[in-house]
Formats: sequence, C-alpha cells, structure tokens
Amino acid sequence: MNTPHRSVGPAAAGLFLWLAAGLAAPAGAQQRVADTLHNLSVSGPGQVRSVSETEVCKFCHIPHSAVVPHPLWGHTLSSAEYRVPDLTSPSGGTAPAPQPDGSSRLCLSCHDGTVALGDIGSGRPIPMAGPQRLTPGRPGYIGTDLSGSHPISFVVTDAAGASSPAEDRDMGLRPLASITADPDVRLDARGKMQCTTCHDPHSDRFYEKGKVPHFWVKPTVQEVCITCHALR
Repeated sequence: MNTPHRSVGPAAAGLFLWLAAGLAAPAGAQQRVADTLHNLSVSGPGQVRSVSETEVCKFCHIPHSAVVPHPLWGHTLSSAEYRVPDLTSPSGGTAPAPQPDGSSRLCLSCHDGTVALGDIGSGRPIPMAGPQRLTPGRPGYIGTDLSGSHPISFVVTDAAGASSPAEDRDMGLRPLASITADPDVRLDARGKMQCTTCHDPHSDRFYEKGKVPHFWVKPTVQEVCITCHALR
C-alpha cells in the first residue's frame, strides 16, 4: 500500500484511547475485543493465543514505527499474490478483481496463513502456543485462493453490473447513495468494498454458530447482503 508516512499525533492518541475505552467499558458477550477470538494474548478465549503476552492490542497495533501509519498497524504484512474472482464491466467484459489492498490486506496478514501470528513489524516475534500460523482446516484460515469469495478491494459504483462476479452479471446492486447511507456496512475512504465492510474486527457480538459469521456487522447474513444487493 502506498500510504504516506505520518507522525504519531492526536489522531493516533485518539485511536488508542478508543481501543482502551472499548476494553474497559461494560458490554455484552464478545462485544469487547478482549472477549473475541482476535484477542491472541494469553488471556484470549480461543485455542490460538500467546504463551505469555498479556497485551491485547499489540498483535495488530503499535504506537510507534508502524508498518502502516494508519491505523498504526504493527503486524507484518503478507507478500502473497492472491487468486481472485473475476469482475464484469458495464460492457460485459471480464477482468480479475484487484489484488487485496487497504484494510483487507491487513486482515490477510494473519488470515492467509503465510505470516506467523506473532510476527510483529518491530521487535521480537511473540511466541504462540501451538501452530505459529493459521493452517488449512483451522478456524480463521482463508489462504491465498480467494476466487470462491466475495470480491474485495474494488470501487463500488452505480453502474449496473460494474462490480458483479462474472458468474452472475446481475447482482441487483443498490444505488450508491443507499449503500453509503448504512451506518454499519461501510465502504472504505476510497469507496472500496473491503473485509471491514462486512466484518468488525473489534466486536463479535452477533456471532451465532452455523448462522451468523464471526465479526459480522449486523445480526443476520441477509441484513448485510441487502445493504448492497436488492432482493429479486
């Protein structure tokens, strides 16, 4: 990502105050990041966690010398080339979706399985109990073949079919103004669909096994889908 370097200032301090407040405030089950599977510290609730590290935010964020200045990202990024689905153009032609960028690239730094979970960008790697990386068959593993997943890192437009997978050229895309009006399902600052459009990495309050995916931004799968796609 070509993100210009910025010094750590009030915005950065605000991010960490916000994270700290989220950890301390009373909340429901899995509404605090400390209660979710993204807590990889020794206190984490999942099977994948550190041998001894007690800091929760450290696995992803760092206050100084960030790998990506915003959002003070501290985990080593993956250098993988991904197999991606095709997108169709308004004229009906097809082309591969973009390679993941933005927040999706940050998510994949753990979830594609190519980088150790404790491999932070500065300092010594954090020792983990069990496998050091996510591996096939383990919850959270996505791998580098994204061709069977929803496209990511593309700009959502009003053009009919402009961001539809090639195998289904009419996805009933809603008007862009309707999509961006939703407070939960959010495009990034460049108008791109990212992992964080549908997933909130800091809260897993809606998770229900077999029904609602982890870190979903709404109580049902359908509610997320129909934010962008009209029912036919």
